[in-house]
Amino acid sequence: MKRLFVAVAVAALAFSVNSSAQHFDNTRFGVTAGVTSSSTKIKEVDTKSISMYHAGLAVEIPLGAGFALQPELLYQVKGMALNNWGSSTTGDIGKSFETKVGFVEVPIQLQWGPDLVAFRPYGFVEPFIGYQISANGKGEAKSFNDQLQKMEYGMSLGAGLDIWKIQVSAKYFWNFGSVYKSDISKTGSTIGGILDGNNFNGFAISAAIFF
Repeated sequence: MKRLFVAVAVAALAFSVNSSAQHFDNTRFGVTAGVTSSSTKIKEVDTKSISMYHAGLAVEIPLGAGFALQPELLYQVKGMALNNWGSSTTGDIGKSFETKVGFVEVPIQLQWGPDLVAFRPYGFVEPFIGYQISANGKGEAKSFNDQLQKMEYGMSLGAGLDIWKIQVSAKYFWNFGSVYKSDISKTGSTIGGILDGNNFNGFAISAAIFF
């Protein structure tokens, strides 16, 4: 997956460098916002997704032949929650664990879709990187927030629709790497024993207005 991430990032850069000046003349700037739903899958534990939000700036750069590049700068909130975790021997079943993490995130969409004059449907692949700037938690999550990784990176696949100055899109994203800096299963706590370090995955729906 890491090789795929690098390959897509390099391809996106190559397309942007080789684009002609006339395509850049049609560059559009806009604002974007939407809903992000993320979770972490853990075996034999009742997990649920957390629906949060994202908002930021976007630039759409036509590249010709139906391709476009769309870098964005977002404030993105992701997280995870566990319900009814614990051990029957210690009597702590029924406790909750919830983490909400805010990232400054830079996704770069490589889009392709036909221009049908009145609208443009497209699909896209999107590598992204982010840096954690906030972390809030409930339950035992508070004691684990300082062990969260600062950097995140991953990839999204999705589809969208351009209609005049409006753009709507939906995507599924995968975060690569680990949520935590170290093996928290060695902390000795019940919650530390079940967290497996998988990162935040989920889907997002966005709407943008370009000027």
